[in-house]
Amino acid sequence: MKKQTKISVIGAGYVGLCTAVGFASKGYSVVMSEVDEEKANKINQGIPPFHEPGLQEKLKDSIQRGNLKCFVNQTDKAICDSNLTFVTVGTPSKPDGSIDLKYIESAAHEIGKALKQKNNYHVYNN
Repeated sequence: MKKQTKISVIGAGYVGLCTAVGFASKGYSVVMSEVDEEKANKINQGIPPFHEPGLQEKLKDSIQRGNLKCFVNQTDKAICDSNLTFVTVGTPSKPDGSIDLKYIESAAHEIGKALKQKNNYHVYNN
């Protein structure tokens, strides 16, 4: 019997939520970790924090089927409950126009700490 891939998504902005809902709507088990408690609560209620055609219906359906859950600041739980991770945190510009990678670095650090708790294979993608 083939083990089903469980997916974690770190960051619930536009890219993260659309990615998570896309996989969840295809039947994958998806867990998200988001720093913004209000955003995570809305997502868990089936209310996306932005408009994208068809997203709300797919989000509600994914939650009702138990395929999607969003946690607040629980990267460790998201990593330990999955075997494939997408990092979709923001990469804003600095005042000089260069990219600010502080959110990527923070997420990578948290993922590294969580991976120490795992004994099995895990894929990390950003």
